[in-house]
Amino acid sequence: MQRYLGRPALAVLISFSFALFAPQANAARITQVKGDQVLVDLEGDSSFVEGARYLVMVEGKRKAVVELSKVRGGKAIGKTLKGTSVQSATLAPLSGGGSAQASSESSPSPSRSKSRRSRRGGLYSSMTFGVLAGYATASQDVTKTNETIMMKGSSLSVKAFADLPVSGELGVLARFGIENFGVTGDSVSAGGPVETKIMYVDADALLRYYFLSGNLRLFPLAGMGLHYPLSKTSGVLDVARISATTIFFLGGGVNYAFSDSMYGHLTVEYGLFPPSNDVKTSLIGARFGVGFAF
Repeated sequence: MQRYLGRPALAVLISFSFALFAPQANAARITQVKGDQVLVDLEGDSSFVEGARYLVMVEGKRKAVVELSKVRGGKAIGKTLKGTSVQSATLAPLSGGGSAQASSESSPSPSRSKSRRSRRGGLYSSMTFGVLAGYATASQDVTKTNETIMMKGSSLSVKAFADLPVSGELGVLARFGIENFGVTGDSVSAGGPVETKIMYVDADALLRYYFLSGNLRLFPLAGMGLHYPLSKTSGVLDVARISATTIFFLGGGVNYAFSDSMYGHLTVEYGLFPPSNDVKTSLIGARFGVGFAF
């Protein structure tokens, strides 16, 4: 004999089925999509937090990943990091094994990484100071009555520098330090090798202009320096005539930010001493060091 459910029992069963299979009324839902930005109605759920990532779900399928940038007054604004967000989709924790906030903290978001890069790039907008070491190949041609002596050697330098922004990407690179200049060559009239050695204290001022943005900056530079001899010896030049002189620089360089307060600095330069009727001196070299913001 068949038995039928009474009306009260049938009503209870139907209500239980709706409660079990119907979507939760208070699930956070995307109400507006504009580009990669989404507006979310949290519908009273206080578990959603700023900076956390969530899955965008449509009929139980994952469609995208969003990161909430602002949560206030039962609403939230987020950005689609992966996939395509759609209106009326619901949000779910990024992983079942942990909260979306924990997942976000364990893996820095692209927006945070971009912000960090931006802060490092901003390092170049303030005055910075640093130290440099340099090496250059030097040449000096000395013309005598009966011969021209071609001399080669090197120039070593240690300098402190300051980078002063002027306007936009334009700035001044000021340097101060010591430079050891030395060249040697063979002289027929002297019957053998001759050399020139000069220890300079110098101050340089160069203009530079940044290209690119962010951590890496390329720049051309041009300017001049004042070199004053602290000590001098020469077997081919009149030592009494070796005095303070200028040098003209032309070159380029690169800065790379290692952190928000420190960057690497490298320049490649051509330097030309003012030529005279009997002496021509130049050098080509590189300087490298680190700069700091205080």
